[in-house]
Amino acid sequence: MSECAWHEREEAIMGTRIGVQAWADAVTARVAFDAVIADMHRTDELMSTYKPHSQLSQLNAHGSERPVRVDPDIIDVVAKAIEYSRLGGGAFDITYASVGYLYDYRRNVHPTDAEIESRLSSVDYRQIEIDAAAGTIRFRRPGMRIDLGGIAKGWAVDRGIEILRRHGIRHGMVNAGGDTAFLGDRLGKPWIVGIRHPRDPDRVVARIPLADEAISTSGDYERYFDEDGVRYHHILVPGTGKSARA
Repeated sequence: MSECAWHEREEAIMGTRIGVQAWADAVTARVAFDAVIADMHRTDELMSTYKPHSQLSQLNAHGSERPVRVDPDIIDVVAKAIEYSRLGGGAFDITYASVGYLYDYRRNVHPTDAEIESRLSSVDYRQIEIDAAAGTIRFRRPGMRIDLGGIAKGWAVDRGIEILRRHGIRHGMVNAGGDTAFLGDRLGKPWIVGIRHPRDPDRVVARIPLADEAISTSGDYERYFDEDGVRYHHILVPGTGKSARA
């Protein structure tokens, strides 16, 4: 067996950069990284709203008509999302997509106030019905959609850490865009996470030491466009269907 060293791998999945690091021998690192990357691809295939054939896209297409059978992993993620919605009083709500799909940040498109108003009644996590025994999900409101972008990456990152642990790795990191989790420390020192300035990509506003922890960040500076002095970005307020304002 080769000696341990730091190994890392990067790959573009789920519309972002996936990074994995671990202190391990070369063979263990390669096998563990292969497993993490394969699991990330599987999550993307199941839960991407950009893939028409994904189970999530099929749920959005038919969930208001009938119960739709989905993979147990989707059941798990949606159930967790509903629980977080309850804990946060609806501040986090995956049904925001009932309005959110009207935005196209690449083409600088946003809905009118009338379009938002006509769809706001479908933004309500309490109208998602899960039948775990049957393996189905349905929506109780017409036009309802869900988007797991606010939870699926973090969920997949947590799974990645468990995969590293199952391969005997004690020091590692899995990152998916703004979601990062750490396994152990960095050989006696904490991992250091830098938080970039939201208006200056060359500045860091905070450096946070972490070990055996996870962190998630998001901002209005990645998916957005400006129009007439207004920034339209992807962090939508469920109660209004509009971008959050400071």
